[in-house]
Amino acid sequence: MRSYAEQMLELVDIALLDIDQQHQSGKLANTPVSNTNYLLRWITKSIKEKRFSTLLAKDLIAWQKLGRSQGSNTALYQRFQTLSEFYGIFFGADKPVTPLLDKQIEQLMDVMEEAGWSVTNEYDLTESAKSQVFTDGESSFVLCSDQCESCFDGGEELMRPMSFYVRGNHAQFIEKALQCGMMLHKQTDYKSKVKYHGEYLIYPSNQGPILAEIPRDFTLADFLAQG
Repeated sequence: MRSYAEQMLELVDIALLDIDQQHQSGKLANTPVSNTNYLLRWITKSIKEKRFSTLLAKDLIAWQKLGRSQGSNTALYQRFQTLSEFYGIFFGADKPVTPLLDKQIEQLMDVMEEAGWSVTNEYDLTESAKSQVFTDGESSFVLCSDQCESCFDGGEELMRPMSFYVRGNHAQFIEKALQCGMMLHKQTDYKSKVKYHGEYLIYPSNQGPILAEIPRDFTLADFLAQG
């Protein structure tokens, strides 16, 4: 079975292709209101027909509710375009699924230190329900020492989900992680195992089971320029 990420990319690309064909045929005006209303009908029909797997059901229902409550303010068309570009970086048709390596995590640790963050990976966070890690400054990035070993099974490739604990500028952290080739999947903004820190998960080959966090104001052009 294909991963959630691969299926999500397929879903948004099908929707965008469908709506583009409607634009080209002249059947649909390319305006925020028209695009939102069309996508809402498309989403509702997809739910009724069970067109996509149960992995995507929660997202479809969430978009349906959001569109009904906020109308064109949801900017669903732009959201789908962003999702297509974002997931296409890793799971596009011409891109093989690649492993996530320990050197990428080491790179992120270096990048965050250079950005003035406190970076800590000396504590084993698996044994207690709640940990308080004392770090310098307002921004900190904490990793579990046990996970730094166990999540790789002695090799270089990430084999199971790994937690990142974050305090400070979350938007900056998400952006830096993406630049290091990692998609983050939010578990909590604030209340995590590490006091005052939010938690994100990274998954083997970036194939998480929920929507990944997308950097604020993300554009594919800007990302490629930075790379």
